Amino acid sequence: MRPLIDENNLSYSKEVLIYYTRTNILLRILLLIGLAVAAIYFLNQDQSLISLILLCIILFQIPYLIKGIKRIDEIQFKINSEGIKYQNESLVPWSNIENERVITEYKNSKDIRYYFTYYIIDSGQIMKFNLANLSTDINELTITLTIQRNRYKKENNIIYYFL
Repeated sequence: MRPLIDENNLSYSKEVLIYYTRTNILLRILLLIGLAVAAIYFLNQDQSLISLILLCIILFQIPYLIKGIKRIDEIQFKINSEGIKYQNESLVPWSNIENERVITEYKNSKDIRYYFTYYIIDSGQIMKFNLANLSTDINELTITLTIQRNRYKKENNIIYYFL
C-alpha cells in the first residue's frame, strides 16, 4: 500500500522516481504462458497448424517481453525541488516549467485517459505523457508536483504577493 502524502509536509521525499508499471509485463508473461498451454493442447489434439500459429505468436512476442523487462528499472521521471527530468534528458528547472498538471481526456464514456503535462518555457514545448504505463497515480503525482514546486519556491525564497 502506498503511503499517504501530506500536501503541507515539505519534509516529503527529496526526490520522487517514477518507473514503468510492472502490470503490463506480468500480463504479457501470463498471456505467453496461456498461449504456450494452448499450443501444447492443440498439438495433443493433432491440430498442428493452430499449434504452429500459436508458437509463432509466442516467438514473435518474446523479444518485446525481454525489451519490456529490461526497461522496467529505467527511471522515466525524476521530480525534485530542482525540476523535472525525463528519462536520460537533462533536468528542466522549475524556473523553466509552467502549467505542470495531470489532465483528463474523455474519448467516450468508457475510454478515459490521464496525462502528465508541463510546458517548457525556453523551447516552447508542451510535454505530454500517458499515465497508464507509469508507476504513479493521478493524486500522488499531483501532490508530488505541488510539494516539489513549493519546495523550490521555499529554497529559492520566491514569494508571490497577490493584490
